[in-house]
Amino acid sequence: MYGDLKAFSDLDLDDIAVAAAAVCRTPIALVSILDGDQLWFSARVGTDQPSGALANSGCAPVIARRVPVVIPDMMADPETRKNGLVCGAPGLRFYAGYPLFTAEEEVLGTLCVVDLETRPQGLSQAESNGLAALARQAMRLMEMRRETVAQERRLTAQQIRRERATRQARQADVERRHAMEKYALQQEAGAAGGVGIYEYDLISGDIAVSPEVCRIIGLPVTDILTVRQWVAQVHEDDRPQMPVLSQLLDGSAPLKLEYRVVRADDQRERWVLRQGVLDRDEAGRPVRLIGTIQDITPERNATSRLTTLLAVGDALRTASTRKQALTESCRLLGQRLEVQRVGFAAITVRDELFTVDQGWCAPEMPPISGEFPFQAFRRTSDFLRSGAVLILDDLSSPSWMGEEREACRVVQVEAQIVVPKMDHGELTGCLFVHSALPREWTLDETSFIRTAADRIFAALDEWDAETRQEIVNHEILHRLKNTLSIVQSLAHQGFRNVDDQGPLATFTSRLVALSAAHDLLMRRNWQSTDLASLVQGVLTPLGVENRVQVSGPFLKLGPDTATSFSMLLHELATNAMKYGALSIPEGTVFLHWTMTGTGEGGVMALQWREAGGPQVTPPAQTGFGVRLLKAGLGRHGKTELHYAPTGLCADLTAPILSLATV
Repeated sequence: MYGDLKAFSDLDLDDIAVAAAAVCRTPIALVSILDGDQLWFSARVGTDQPSGALANSGCAPVIARRVPVVIPDMMADPETRKNGLVCGAPGLRFYAGYPLFTAEEEVLGTLCVVDLETRPQGLSQAESNGLAALARQAMRLMEMRRETVAQERRLTAQQIRRERATRQARQADVERRHAMEKYALQQEAGAAGGVGIYEYDLISGDIAVSPEVCRIIGLPVTDILTVRQWVAQVHEDDRPQMPVLSQLLDGSAPLKLEYRVVRADDQRERWVLRQGVLDRDEAGRPVRLIGTIQDITPERNATSRLTTLLAVGDALRTASTRKQALTESCRLLGQRLEVQRVGFAAITVRDELFTVDQGWCAPEMPPISGEFPFQAFRRTSDFLRSGAVLILDDLSSPSWMGEEREACRVVQVEAQIVVPKMDHGELTGCLFVHSALPREWTLDETSFIRTAADRIFAALDEWDAETRQEIVNHEILHRLKNTLSIVQSLAHQGFRNVDDQGPLATFTSRLVALSAAHDLLMRRNWQSTDLASLVQGVLTPLGVENRVQVSGPFLKLGPDTATSFSMLLHELATNAMKYGALSIPEGTVFLHWTMTGTGEGGVMALQWREAGGPQVTPPAQTGFGVRLLKAGLGRHGKTELHYAPTGLCADLTAPILSLATV
């Protein structure tokens, strides 16, 4: 597109169209501007239509071929005859058009004339020359109009820029006054709140500082610091983020930064927050950076400790083994505290032994493991038995640690914190944090270690409880299976002289189904199982799991419901194997359940459908199996049996809440 089409609107173009119609003796003349796949008529005579489609128009070949085109009869032309204005009203017939070329030799559009009558002779030479001249004149008018519009826009843009510069100058003056006012307030607040005030002169390079700035970075109190002195106190890892003078001058420097400094007097590392505003001159150029500096180490440490505690909780919750839980949580503590070793030791008071269970150590620190007698750490063991936390800043300081100082230094410990784990008043373990150098433990660090230890101890108790519960579950399952085996043996003993062993086989298979339900419940800590797992557990021993098409959402079953379901499913499956669809190779069973509603109104509906088997009929006598099926899920459910010719249909419904809790 050549540009804004409005740039080519000019009253003189209407005169061009009038002249073209007169020269060529046609009722219609148009100055057409190409706009994508449309033609916009910037000047027109003999029609009120403002635009038209390029396709199937007379202008299309003019623009495509870049040459004048004359169509004596538009109804005879294979393209223009498709045009609705040709084949319909007003019935255009004759067309002659001349291309409009820009200064860049691009076709902008056409100057064309149109008649309602065919003209086999086309245009005369004079008419053709006149149309060409008018096309060139139309293009010159539009070029002049375009330049006029462009000039108007340039003038408008200049005016907008001048107004914007004026507003920015006023705003800069307001901001400068606000900055000075804010600076005065910050000076007052800084003296009372431990916030340092600075003013960096970007021209001279001097930094005027308040006494609090010197205290924060550990320098003697002075009024002026150089940039070199300031940067020298910044931690070497954080120096790359410090802005340079050119960034401050061009306004690209961040005005709020958090970084570490190493105090000049005691070499301690501290986190600081530096904030500032740029003061500008009348021309809007930055001349000063005015701001504050504040020690935020306590806030940073608190945030970091909270993050670490959350990470420890996640590690303990997601770990798949006790060892993994301990290793990961000790690593998180060690790296956060920047110590050399963190670990857990199980304690057996009766045997007077520390047994290092699991832990973490820094690369330069040797790991420790195995058993350590109380005798080597007599003072420590006596202290821990009281339930108190042992905190040592320097192994050389307390005289009472002399007798076990050598044992500590063998494992490269000069400072430590040991948190005891007490169970019903008895010492059963401890979490230890070791430093290879003397260290002044802060109150925050001690509190953090104790909180972390509480979380680790709670997780260990859960792991140990689960281990004990698993042992109990296996013992219960073992005894239950022994009981079922005894029942099975008694049944075999009682039926050994009976010719018909069918009832015995049925009874035995029911015991197997009951055992499968117990296996699933044992794996879930005798709390619950789900219907899909139970179906698999019942069908697999019968060898028909691949012939029963099972579908349905997750459905939680309580212990009693799981037992009832296992017996029901077993009865349905064995009945199908004897008399129904599973008694022949071509038979299939469809087992599907759905859940509707929520909360107390939620209902489970289970369907058992047999297909492809022999025709079934209702049993003449009601045996135990049929009574078991009709009993269904007891008082909480409802069972309907239908003996269709295609196979047995069983429908069970029950409240979802009762299935999960009973």
